[in-house]
Amino acid sequence: MLMIDMRNSTARITMREITAAGRRYASSPIALASFMAGVRLTPEVLLEGAWRSSAGAAGNFAFFRNLMLGLLPQLYDVRHLEALGGRFALRVTGAGRHGDFTTMAVNRRVVTLTGLPLDEASGAAIADASVRADVFLALWNDMLADLAETTLAHIAAARSAPSQTR
Repeated sequence: MLMIDMRNSTARITMREITAAGRRYASSPIALASFMAGVRLTPEVLLEGAWRSSAGAAGNFAFFRNLMLGLLPQLYDVRHLEALGGRFALRVTGAGRHGDFTTMAVNRRVVTLTGLPLDEASGAAIADASVRADVFLALWNDMLADLAETTLAHIAAARSAPSQTR
């Protein structure tokens, strides 16, 4: 299994590895995998400037805020989120007070808010899943690296294909 930490922003881990590890990396790997299945990456995502933001504690965990509040709503399939019940509460552990997010389907759009929903009876925060910050970062690294590799392969194939001009 891959050893990952916040100092190594190039670490990669797949959702399959997270699921196979059980609760080592995430409180509910199946719920996390179900949520992540709604992420729709296209080559345009690789040009997004937010990926260049600091990913560690020195950046005050700006990566997670930029990702969850800015990018995820653009990348997420609203129909998938509605199939999950219209809401998913995620805690990114190790990111301090900046690690609680609730992603919701609102008027056929995806919106992410900071914080977690509260249990009405106890007032306790409810998370559908929690994931270690270093693992979440490595998962996104893997997803983006796979997208980059696929995009480059498509570009290379298009360049080597015979010209269709007459």
